[in-house]
Amino acid sequence: MVINMTDCGRALSNFVFNLKFSDLDEKTIENTRIYIADYMAASHAGYKVNAAFNKSMLEIVDAMDGGDEASVLLNSKKMSVENAAFMNAVYAHGADMDDGNRKARGHVAASVMSAVFAVAETMDVSWEDVFVAINAGYDIYNRTAAAVQPDLVHRGFHSTGTAGAIACGGAVAKLMGLSEDKIYSAMGISAIQASGLIIIAESGQACKPLNPANAAKTGIISAKLAAKGVTGPVNFLESKKGWFHAMADNIDEAAIWDGLGKEFTINESYLKPYPSCRHTHCGIEAVMKLRAKLAAEGRSLDEIDKINVNIYNDAIQIAGIIEIPANPDDAKFSIHYSLAVALQKGNYTLKDLEEPVSDMSRRLVEKIHLIPDSSMEDTKAGIRGSAVEIILADGSSCKETVLLPKGDAANPFSWEDMLLKAEACLEDIEAAGSASAMVEKIRGLNLMEAYSYLA
Repeated sequence: MVINMTDCGRALSNFVFNLKFSDLDEKTIENTRIYIADYMAASHAGYKVNAAFNKSMLEIVDAMDGGDEASVLLNSKKMSVENAAFMNAVYAHGADMDDGNRKARGHVAASVMSAVFAVAETMDVSWEDVFVAINAGYDIYNRTAAAVQPDLVHRGFHSTGTAGAIACGGAVAKLMGLSEDKIYSAMGISAIQASGLIIIAESGQACKPLNPANAAKTGIISAKLAAKGVTGPVNFLESKKGWFHAMADNIDEAAIWDGLGKEFTINESYLKPYPSCRHTHCGIEAVMKLRAKLAAEGRSLDEIDKINVNIYNDAIQIAGIIEIPANPDDAKFSIHYSLAVALQKGNYTLKDLEEPVSDMSRRLVEKIHLIPDSSMEDTKAGIRGSAVEIILADGSSCKETVLLPKGDAANPFSWEDMLLKAEACLEDIEAAGSASAMVEKIRGLNLMEAYSYLA
């Protein structure tokens, strides 16, 4: 097939159609395993942290569902494929502990894995087929979103929902074994429905999981339409009325083409050790190091006069607005609060989202000053960091800079790290089972065996 070098949508559909399990190298296969484990852990965290929203959403979905096709996490009742994927995506993104990608500036697994797993449950496919579909979805998502950043987020869109829809359409179409033209149509039909605003980082954060949930459901419906012969729009990305131009003024087509089919973007994505927006993570790690320094010198937190945080502007716009959280939703999007708690306790955990704001945290928040610093961000080099300086009352100071937080591709999770995260995420959920059993089951998957739901 001859591909027009400006037809990015056709390049992606061609890549997806031709992708085989044998194309996935050992690193990609191992990372897919650990990212599945992370998806399951994050889903359990979202199940308990975002409980009120989950309950309301499940009641609404259950009332309009008559299916018995696919499993919903921590729920004995099955639903239609579309609604099961929708609810599992709601859980997966509910605690903001799911994976993401720096270049794409959003979260992949919540939508892509929810859609792929739900559809796979209704088909005679192997785990190898599922791994191929997942990686197809990751590359569609990460490449299309990266091509329109940072304009997309500056325009107010959330790539988790907008690029997520296209990724789910392509991933599900691949799993269904559709032709190259039908994969292209599935992505195009998804693109015209793509939605999701990033305003939910400022308020209404409990509703944030609607973005990946809608993406998962949209992708499944779009792939089913394509399978029935419905043709999607041509040039759905590049047309002047297409997805690229709706999302951005400046489009980096190289993000689509560079390494396509050779370098799998799941390997450049990240996992999250802390239950908060990724923009907070470098700062959290920096203050944890500073806390250890102060303790080693016998200094107390009461001696702190000022905390200067040099950080890139996008982080301030997304997670630097809320200083004192009014609820757990706010706490997930507050640089001030997450750093104050990490400085006070030496960590930032799911339980910290639920606890009332302490007097010490309030005092520390008042001393935190966010300073826009463009040197803290270099997307091409993979840098989105923070430099934190603590100035004490006697005029002395100490400083730590973290450019790559834990979970980044250059500072990756081990299986031991994943087990610790899973234990925290599954804690206090009666129906969850053993975290170690879940992690070991995923780590030991026989990929040639038929797909089976993990819960």
